[in-house]
Amino acid sequence: MNRTEAPPVKIADHINIPHTEEMVLSNGIKVYGIPNDQGVIKVDFVFDAGKWFEPKNLVADFANKLMREGTKQKSSLAINEILDFYGCNLEEQSYFSNAGFQLYSLSRNIHQVLPLMKEMLTEAAFPESEFELLRSNRKEKHLQRLAKNDYLANRLFLSNMWGKTHPYGRVTELENFDEMLVADVHDFFYQHYHAGNCFIILAGEYTDATIKQIDALFGAADWKKQPSTSILHQRSMGQELIIHQEKENAVQTSLMVGNATITKTHPDFDELTIVNTLFGGYFGSRLMANIREEKGYTYGVYSSLSAYQHGAIFEVSADVGKEHKDATFHEIKKEMQRLQTELVDEEELQTVKNYMSGRILRSVDGALRYADVLKGLLLFDREPESINSYLNAIQTIDAKRIQTLAEQYLQFDSMYKVSVG
Repeated sequence: MNRTEAPPVKIADHINIPHTEEMVLSNGIKVYGIPNDQGVIKVDFVFDAGKWFEPKNLVADFANKLMREGTKQKSSLAINEILDFYGCNLEEQSYFSNAGFQLYSLSRNIHQVLPLMKEMLTEAAFPESEFELLRSNRKEKHLQRLAKNDYLANRLFLSNMWGKTHPYGRVTELENFDEMLVADVHDFFYQHYHAGNCFIILAGEYTDATIKQIDALFGAADWKKQPSTSILHQRSMGQELIIHQEKENAVQTSLMVGNATITKTHPDFDELTIVNTLFGGYFGSRLMANIREEKGYTYGVYSSLSAYQHGAIFEVSADVGKEHKDATFHEIKKEMQRLQTELVDEEELQTVKNYMSGRILRSVDGALRYADVLKGLLLFDREPESINSYLNAIQTIDAKRIQTLAEQYLQFDSMYKVSVG
């Protein structure tokens, strides 16, 4: 045995997806259960209630954050004291198209806190004082962010790619904080956080009694359904592909390159994530090897492929010395062209395959982790078995297919190039 050589890596070619129990509450809410016996439980309430649906900027986020800040019966302090007493954690999440709440608890205590969750969802009071406090805090954070190059670059990047009236491109302006009323937040919450707009994921150790309590609370007729909301937004692209905002005395420049690209429902999407990983999606990527390790222009340069319900974005971002801005853009373009003109060698491609396969395996290791994966599948109407389809795409893609995808989707000259600094 040669102990100086690492053993060969063997990646599973098939994953046993954790078992999911599907249930329907008395009022029609779908519940997905992922059981285990580890003594903890996560209850995830998911709603169509993100930025896509808001009538005014910031309203969706404020509605999500303020639910826990007081009900008709309890103050914010009382709510947090109950959660702390039972060792629970409640996390708010608000995205472009969906929003919700994740409640973490010891399994033996979940029956004590589920009634509080029902109370917050059906009797949230949105106290004026809590609204004003959040508005003041968020306004201060916004002013701080406006001094940061990467925040300014991201604003320019998205608003030009999607248009300033599109939810994906609409940026926060200082006056938005003052234009919003607590009544706007209250109305948005009760229009979107309701029984007809929700599904629930249970992950962890639960019993039949847990399910019965959830049905009694969240399947009850008193949690009303509201008419469904369908909203279309038109994209309005900026004509200028090269945008620079100069900042006096700036030492660094934040830059971004990218475009709107194919969505998760497109047959090429899964394979395109492999191209992205190879190009700039992990620490061992080509961008990192070139721009960080070889050129020393930055501590980090990454690409990402982000999918949403109504679109997707490919982007490259980096903070570089101001004197390296043009050279960095040049190297990004060069690496795109290299993928289009040279076949990836087998060892480099296999390293990416191993990395991505390992991430998939870790994502389904345990009920609580898999719950997040399942939520993503449900939001995009994908079956759990699509995980194995994705794993197969990773393991079977070859260098020629990588080259074809790069030629089709990584066209630097048609992408937005934004820099601030």
